[in-house]
Amino acid sequence: MKVLVIGATGLLGKPVAETLKKEGFDLRLFSRSVSKSKLGTDSECVDGDVMNASDLANAMRGCEAIHISISNVDEAIVAELIVREAKKQNVKLISYISGCTVCEQNRWFNLIDSKFRAEQAIVSSGIPYLIFRPTWFFDSLGLMIHNGKATLLGKLDSPYHWVSANELARMVAAAYSKSEVRNKTLFVFGPQKMLMKDALEKYCSKLHPEIKKISKTPTGVLKFIGTITRNNQLKNAASLFSYFEKVNEMGDPSEANFLLGKPETTLEQWLNSRCSSQTAD
Repeated sequence: MKVLVIGATGLLGKPVAETLKKEGFDLRLFSRSVSKSKLGTDSECVDGDVMNASDLANAMRGCEAIHISISNVDEAIVAELIVREAKKQNVKLISYISGCTVCEQNRWFNLIDSKFRAEQAIVSSGIPYLIFRPTWFFDSLGLMIHNGKATLLGKLDSPYHWVSANELARMVAAAYSKSEVRNKTLFVFGPQKMLMKDALEKYCSKLHPEIKKISKTPTGVLKFIGTITRNNQLKNAASLFSYFEKVNEMGDPSEANFLLGKPETTLEQWLNSRCSSQTAD
């Protein structure tokens, strides 16, 4: 099976591409900067814009499956463009990385509404699909480190079943290899449940021991700073964390665990692997 990976250089797209490659799938990698990826040396690469229909059509040509892992765009519009072209090109499978809080009741938040509509476009396409709804990733903890400081945004008092991006990649690859795992929406949770504060403290202790204190910034303050400085990235981050102050982790991972194998990587194991990788580098 030849798989087009859309968003191949991203935090979640790259591990999926690497794992599919190891499992013997023929890949074509699509991204705005895919040529810069280490994967580019032994996989076919196509640069392009996911919002451009002709770029998508060109990238999709000859592929039997499409994996979508995107961010910072209107995912519903992208999904609709992909589905439209996928029907023309007789694509056999579409997989999509969504989120564990995506549901009708949370559509008041723009990002969730976009993901919800993206899911609906894929489900109603008539093309066999796989939708993954993961929780928070260990891999995202590094995004909270800036200029030698660790910062928690907002007040997140609910724990999450943190999971490794590599575990998600393993599950995606396993699902691609099992014809019986089709037309399912699967929740992906890790084995440990912990507060974001605790996870970030452990992350800093292991990978950034020079950081002795984690600061906290209320989302309201962050929105204000983002507004007066015209920093849209800051405003978007404030909105996202404000959303998670109101919405807890949702879903049941039992079906995904049964069909694809339960994620077993703990935060400690993930941190140790990161330390080993840094030492090797």
